[in-house]
Amino acid sequence: MTASFLAAGIQLWWAWRRDAAWIRLPKSQELPKSVSIVVCLRNEADRVATLAEALKPALNRAESQGVDVDVMAVDDGSHDDTWNALGQICTMDHRWHRCQLAHSAPGKRDALHLGVASTHGQVILVLDADCTPVHDDWIACMTRGALSEWDVNVGISLPEPPTSGGVLSWLQLTEAERLAQRAVGAILAGSPYLGFGRNMAWTRDIWSETGGAPRHHQAPSGDDDLWLQHAARSGARIHACVHPHGQTRSQWPQTWSAWRRQKTRHFTASPHYPLKTLALLALPSASWMMLTIAVVHNPSVTSLGCLALSVTTRTLTFGLFLHHTGKTMWGAWRLLLEPWVSLFRTWAWWKGQTSESIPWK
Repeated sequence: MTASFLAAGIQLWWAWRRDAAWIRLPKSQELPKSVSIVVCLRNEADRVATLAEALKPALNRAESQGVDVDVMAVDDGSHDDTWNALGQICTMDHRWHRCQLAHSAPGKRDALHLGVASTHGQVILVLDADCTPVHDDWIACMTRGALSEWDVNVGISLPEPPTSGGVLSWLQLTEAERLAQRAVGAILAGSPYLGFGRNMAWTRDIWSETGGAPRHHQAPSGDDDLWLQHAARSGARIHACVHPHGQTRSQWPQTWSAWRRQKTRHFTASPHYPLKTLALLALPSASWMMLTIAVVHNPSVTSLGCLALSVTTRTLTFGLFLHHTGKTMWGAWRLLLEPWVSLFRTWAWWKGQTSESIPWK
């Protein structure tokens, strides 16, 4: 009984502190004078034209609002035709620029440093080559209130809802939404630890003050997370944006093996997290384990009631988060898939501990 109450208490505390995403857009309607979009690419020749076409409406919209906007594409040692493909886009659109470096260190921190150093915008907005803005107002939504209200703005990037009903797609959507909820909840709780290079903005001042993405670790992933944590410790004002207009839509791996490799790569950053952050992240799993053991060992009214209360609370907070992102609250049923996502993540983590690390591209 004591274990049930303790586990349920942890669940309720976590739901209140981390999962309840009461998000508002910045009060200020002021936009920065200039914004530079930085995209790091490695062997993405097939995606360059699609990315340029998808960005065009957002670039046009930002310019119509008086924002000086440009795109810096960094070719991070590609072996395909990425550099020439970027050259064609730069010829057709004066807002596009390109730079190139030889890929050496793991991860994309060197490419990111070069991209930021090669731009002039007051605000840096980053996304990946496989991401597209959901709305034409994406740039304004992600940069509004910069300098005056925040130094770093963490946006979200969700995959499209599955149309075929495939298990892989549903699990990916569930994980993406839950990761976004946890990232936003941590920011609201004052302990940010997770940022998404698929959709993230920061001021040039805070990037300079913190020295940019850390270079002391050799993990092939997590540059965004580790820099966000460093910026928070340096006193940066961290904000989160879940508004539908501020989101990007991302392409996720199409096979189980490709998704597993992606997750294995992402886990390489976790050993560099502070011990306090790792302990907090372990709390929900530990409490669910305690609650499950308590119910199995003693299926009393009390233990079952604690389990029902925990599940109901987490479902409601998840539904509210989905509502804030512009989705229906009924999508909270996908919490039923979370145990399977956890099993997949455990497998991906184990592969990372027993096999060679995988580079970011």
